[in-house]
Amino acid sequence: MSRLAILALPVLLLGAVPAAADEFTDTLEGALKAYRDGDVKAAGDDLSYASKLLSNQKAAALAKFLPAAPSGWTREDEVSEDEGMGMAILGGGTTAAARYSDGTSEVKLSLLADSPMVSSFGAMLGGLAQVSGAKPMRVQRVEFSDSEGELRGIVDNRILVTVEGDAPVEAKQALLEAMDFGALADY
Repeated sequence: MSRLAILALPVLLLGAVPAAADEFTDTLEGALKAYRDGDVKAAGDDLSYASKLLSNQKAAALAKFLPAAPSGWTREDEVSEDEGMGMAILGGGTTAAARYSDGTSEVKLSLLADSPMVSSFGAMLGGLAQVSGAKPMRVQRVEFSDSEGELRGIVDNRILVTVEGDAPVEAKQALLEAMDFGALADY
């Protein structure tokens, strides 16, 4: 079965169930129509665009796991225009990040999910922590390394959680404690 046919399969399945049209399904339907009309280039362009739309939806879903700002802090979600290219270099994956500030200190909490680099990094994380003198810590049964105030841990062997910034480690740990790692593992 060709790759285009496999990617177009969701369109066929969506056609069986009445649903409200959206940009993603409209784009997939456009790809299928272009393919049927023999315009393989347009079909490929539409599929690439649909893939970007789907990636944006995945990133928005991942961002929901970032905690609300603690009392006295503000939160600003980070949106990267270069995310797709960066993820391609890392072998794919989905990212979400937010910056937290209390007016004097700033913290960035980042999530990187389903990247092949995460599983490779996970194997190195423990070794690097020992060599670099990083301190181990645990939050909700997830192991983190504290390397000079930068906290890194991996949830469900596939989601890298990083907290960095100039705030005290206790403030960073409080953000981690506000997360639901059980739900994040089901992402």
